Amino acid sequence: MKRNWIIIVGVVAASGCVVSIYFSYKRNRQNKRASEFIKELMQVLKPATAGLLAEPALGLGYKDEIVKNAGRQVIVLNDKVAEDYANQIKSAWNHWLRGGDNEQKLYAVFRALKDKVQVSQVANAYWRLNDRKVNLIDRLNERLDEKEIGNVLSIINPLPAFRTV
Repeated sequence: MKRNWIIIVGVVAASGCVVSIYFSYKRNRQNKRASEFIKELMQVLKPATAGLLAEPALGLGYKDEIVKNAGRQVIVLNDKVAEDYANQIKSAWNHWLRGGDNEQKLYAVFRALKDKVQVSQVANAYWRLNDRKVNLIDRLNERLDEKEIGNVLSIINPLPAFRTV
C-alpha cells in the first residue's frame, strides 16, 4: 500500500516537471517571437530608437554568449560593480519636478564601460535591480528622446565586443 502511494506521488511529480518544462519552453519561444516583432515594429515607427533593439550588447544574454564562444578568458565586471553602475543609471531618472532626468550621469556610466560585455552585465544588473520587470532597453526608450538615444548608441557602438586577459 505504501509503495503504491510512493509510485503515485513520483508519477505526479514527474508529470508536473514535464508540464513545467513544456510551458517554460513555450513561453521562451513566445517571448523571442514577440521580441522580433517589436524590433521590426520599432524600425517602422521609430527608426532612430530601433538601434537600441539592434544593439546586442544591451541584450540580457550577450555576455554569456561571448564567454561561451570566445575561446579565451574574457574580462568581466565584478557583479557588485555592475550593480553599482545599474544603480547609477537608475538614480539618473528623476521626476520632472525634481529637475528631470540626468542624461550626463547616464552617459558617464556608459563612458566608464570598456566593452560591450560590460554593457551587457550592467543591463543584466539593471534588469535584476528592477525585479526582472523592466529591462534597460525599455527604460531608455521610455525616458530618452531620439537624440539622447543616439548619444547612448554613439558611446556603445565603438566599444569592442569583449576584451581578453
